Amino acid sequence: MGYLRSFGSATTAPTYSSNSIGTPRWSGLHESEFTEVLVEQLREFIRFEAKIQGHNDSAQKRIGENAEFFDEAFLGGWPQRLWCESYHKGIKEQREPTEIPNWDEVWPSMPI
Repeated sequence: MGYLRSFGSATTAPTYSSNSIGTPRWSGLHESEFTEVLVEQLREFIRFEAKIQGHNDSAQKRIGENAEFFDEAFLGGWPQRLWCESYHKGIKEQREPTEIPNWDEVWPSMPI
């Protein structure tokens, strides 16, 4: 999967585009253009993408490479704080993977 992105400013969202999701509506927008819908879309994107970036950075032994994506002043700072939180969650999940449950317990055999 390929993607293009650039860091935003204190008043402008970063730009982002990928093969999987295209270009989000919030990409490159000034903070004054954000609606409640765009804020929620941004929040969902951050939780998903930052976690993947953290996981991948941990797996590739390059932790910190993608730890920042938003200016700390953009939208009061919450996007970068959420990015950091989600990024570190991805690192933790990569380092401490959840055990796969016993399938007999999760999916009991069905009588035929």
